[in-house]
Amino acid sequence: MKSKLPLINLTLLLGIIAYLVFTSTKKDIVKFKEIEAQRLSIVGSDNNLYMSISNPEQQALATTHGVPHYPDTKRDLPGIIFFNRVGDEVGGIYYDGTDKENFAGITFDQQKNDQIMAIMKDEYLEKGEWKRWYGMFFRERSDSIRVEKLVEAFQAKTKEYSKTQKDSAYLSFKKYIDSEINVYRMFLGREENKKTGLFLYDSKGRERIKIYIDEFDNARFEILDKKGKILKP
Repeated sequence: MKSKLPLINLTLLLGIIAYLVFTSTKKDIVKFKEIEAQRLSIVGSDNNLYMSISNPEQQALATTHGVPHYPDTKRDLPGIIFFNRVGDEVGGIYYDGTDKENFAGITFDQQKNDQIMAIMKDEYLEKGEWKRWYGMFFRERSDSIRVEKLVEAFQAKTKEYSKTQKDSAYLSFKKYIDSEINVYRMFLGREENKKTGLFLYDSKGRERIKIYIDEFDNARFEILDKKGKILKP
C-alpha cells in the first residue's frame, strides 16, 4: 500500500489541478435561456462602451471620446448603437414603426461626425396610400463643422419667431446645410415617386445624373446641368 500512495496522491493532485483549471475558465460564463432588459451595454476590460442594445427610452446618446454631445436630450428609437475604442459613436442599426409608419436603417458615421453612408427604408401612410422609399445613400460632410451645433444655434435664433417666419427660415437653413455642410452625393434605390435607379449629385448636392425605371416601366437616362435642366444628347 505504501508504494501506491505516491501514485494515488499524484493522481488526486492532477485531478484537482484539472478541476481548478476547468472551473476557472468557465466561472465567468453564465448561460441563460432568456434575458429581459431595457438596455444591454457591452463593455471592454477598460470599461469602455462598445455596443448598446436598447429600447427607445434607454438608448445611448451620441458621444465623442465618451462625452455625450447633448446630455439633456433623449433618443426615441430602439436598436443597436456602436462605439469605437476611444468612445466615439460610429453608427448603428434601428427598426421601429406604428400602424401608419415603418422605418429601419443601418448607418455608418464619418470620423468624429454623423452618418455618411446608410441603408434605409421609410414607409408612411398618406391619405390612405402608402408612400415608400428605400435604398443606399452616400453623403459628404464637413470635417470642421457639425450639423448639430448649427441646428442648436438655429433653434436659439428662431425661438421667438412666428410659425411662418420659422418655416421660411428653416427652408433657407436646410438649403445651406444640404449644399455646404451635409451634402447628398448618391442614392441607389426606390424613390417615393416610384422611380427605381441610380441618382448622382454634385459637390453642392445638385442632382446631375439619373439612371432609372419610372412607374410606367420606361427606362430613363438623364444628365442635368447645375440649374437642374436636362441636357439633350
